[in-house]
Amino acid sequence: KVAEVSEDLLAMGCYEVSLGDTIGVGTPGVINHVLDNVLSVVPPEKLALHCHDTYGQALANVLVGLQRDIRVFDSSVAGLGGCPYAKGASGNVASEDLLYLLHGSGLDTGIDLQKVIETGNFISDFLQRQNLSKVGVATTN
Repeated sequence: KVAEVSEDLLAMGCYEVSLGDTIGVGTPGVINHVLDNVLSVVPPEKLALHCHDTYGQALANVLVGLQRDIRVFDSSVAGLGGCPYAKGASGNVASEDLLYLLHGSGLDTGIDLQKVIETGNFISDFLQRQNLSKVGVATTN
């Protein structure tokens, strides 16, 4: 059904379909299965992934997308966010962690990782909230 709806959305004029794991329970196997179906009718350049990190699988899920030629991924500085209808769900994959993965994979994002780390630390301090970025924490301590 996801493949069918994705195809329909593009036919209606959407420029991109974002496949979301908004409660963060997806695993690489599940993401691969969904992508097998969706990529049979939608080219990877028309897809994005939106991966929450509730169970610590977001980066692994992004890597599956990268291996399938998807290049658009949602993220949030310091892993801020959540899901209002899923109790306990964490935010998107942290932008700092995503950038570290992308840069380490040889992809040029045009984004200054250090500036994002500084932003994540600033907003976490301001909100008096733990910085959920592993890269942000590792490079700051």
